[in-house]
Amino acid sequence: MPWLGALAAAASPQALRDALRRRQDAFDPPRLKRLAILGAAGEGQRLAAICRERGIAVAALADDNPGVAGTTVAGVRVSPSRALEDLPRDTPLIVASHRVLKAHQRLKALGFAHVAPFAVLQVLDPKAFPPHMFYDGWLEDLSDNRAKYAALPALLADDMSRRVFDAVLGFRQTLDPTVLAPVVEWDLYGPGGLLSYGDDEVYVDGGSFDGDTIRLFIDRVGGRFSRVLAFEPDRRTFARLKANFSGEARVVPFNAGLHRRKSVLRFHADASRGAIFTDRGSDQIEVVGLDEVLGGERVTYIKMNIEGAEIEALKGAEQAIRRWAPKLAISAYHRPSDLWQIADVVRDLRPDYDLYLRQHDGGVIETVLYALPPAKALSAA
Repeated sequence: MPWLGALAAAASPQALRDALRRRQDAFDPPRLKRLAILGAAGEGQRLAAICRERGIAVAALADDNPGVAGTTVAGVRVSPSRALEDLPRDTPLIVASHRVLKAHQRLKALGFAHVAPFAVLQVLDPKAFPPHMFYDGWLEDLSDNRAKYAALPALLADDMSRRVFDAVLGFRQTLDPTVLAPVVEWDLYGPGGLLSYGDDEVYVDGGSFDGDTIRLFIDRVGGRFSRVLAFEPDRRTFARLKANFSGEARVVPFNAGLHRRKSVLRFHADASRGAIFTDRGSDQIEVVGLDEVLGGERVTYIKMNIEGAEIEALKGAEQAIRRWAPKLAISAYHRPSDLWQIADVVRDLRPDYDLYLRQHDGGVIETVLYALPPAKALSAA
């Protein structure tokens, strides 16, 4: 596991940062005078504004979304992505997205020498480029918890999980998405050969959005299931979720998030850091503990993608997990420490679970920890 070895050899967060700077020298913040940005959504807009404040020239801000084409961001007009083809190929090019692999490959194929995700600036200089929550303390977590990372491979149930784990460590040390390319399975929550389903599944979808992952589940079980409990805290998104399944009585939507217990939590949400629960947050959502909702009733499969609340929500589902041993699919990327902490929490709840790690996108997102009772894993894929 080469990247685990590289982590073990690094003496400090600064050593990791120095190694990253050498790999991504074209993006070294003190020397950066000019760049181009692909992506004019929240992170692209924020980066363009920081560049204007710091005197970094933005050679192009490109996005093919017709909703932003032709608008001006931080004094830069948004152009279609084909405009990038006119730039010198030594222009440092930032992909302002968490989904970076395919864009990186496309830009490299055009001959650009220096392509990196926006996170590279936030990790190299978090003071000048305040990090999104996914990257906050990125290298500090790796260094401070080297013992936790060294212990994790022995907890994983198959070689594919260990390859995914090492590739994720590689991406965190290099911010080169091609490190992830060999291990990505693009079928979200559909790891090959890992999950099996019965005809009477009771599925809990934590972070349902408008029902996209529920539709994936229903397709995979061929429409044969007992019940879906869908949790979505955002009111407007919940309205779409409810409307989308208005004709399916087996899908029960809840306008709440999953957490340790019933409460109202304040959070701060913006393009710079994602959704962070804080007492000073300007927004609030209702949350519930899954055990409170189930009241002891059966559950067979729990998926959680809930913006960093996964650990608290697992604790709120303790009784159900201990009693029913449901399949678990838990996002393990919202905070850097989630990669090892969520595995620890699951093993505390059910030491008999087999743990699998899969990567379902080419970037920081969609790293998923699957936890299965041994009989529920079809194979060690």
